[in-house]
Amino acid sequence: MRLGFKPISTESSHPVVTRSPASSDVRQEGPPMTVLDTAHHDSDAPTGARSAPVDAARVRALGITLAVASPLWAAATAVFGEVVDFGWKTVLAGVAALVFQGALMMLLRVQERAGAMSKPGSARRLATIGYRVEYALLAGAVVSTVLDTFVLLHGSVIWAVFDACWPLSMLGMMIIGVRVAIAGRWQGALRWQTLFAQSWLIWGIPLMGLGTVGEIGMVAQVVLGYAALGVMLALHPERTR
Repeated sequence: MRLGFKPISTESSHPVVTRSPASSDVRQEGPPMTVLDTAHHDSDAPTGARSAPVDAARVRALGITLAVASPLWAAATAVFGEVVDFGWKTVLAGVAALVFQGALMMLLRVQERAGAMSKPGSARRLATIGYRVEYALLAGAVVSTVLDTFVLLHGSVIWAVFDACWPLSMLGMMIIGVRVAIAGRWQGALRWQTLFAQSWLIWGIPLMGLGTVGEIGMVAQVVLGYAALGVMLALHPERTR
């Protein structure tokens, strides 16, 4: 079936045709834009330009979780960090670590949704890859925490692989924190507090080797870093927009 023409008489040897009512003498400069064309046109815009604000309730929930989980994990690590025999101490330390790691996952998710690593109007593909790598490293750190909690596979290659995920995940958090500070999408003091909190690797690990003084310093850095960041997020969720 051909659109635009139709016969009006079959008796003539030369079929007579008329113009379809849908036709018009007005010529279009190009083909009409369809819904699919519009969607394709929109997808060509920079990804960073379309980042929507994260719901304030979600940011507040993250802030409260981070403010509570951070000092609990730091204290449990300082008190029970040297315990290697399975028991209530390893379980308590493991639960505290898992809660803190869950809070970090929430933090990463909020940062990703807010486009915190990307400058306004810029593409976010590289940032998305960075978050995916960090999610994988944190997942490995969670497995390491479970193995340590129940004292499983210690000394094996499997344990060593997952054990390495924790410092590597902290390295990833530091890189993300630096990028958040450079992008400047998070506003005010929140921008720099994120950098300080997520730079725990260069503070916490060296301090852990200094005995009691180092443990106190490590706890203080977590409280002044991640816990304070949680308080700021809970009180000022609008600064993530």
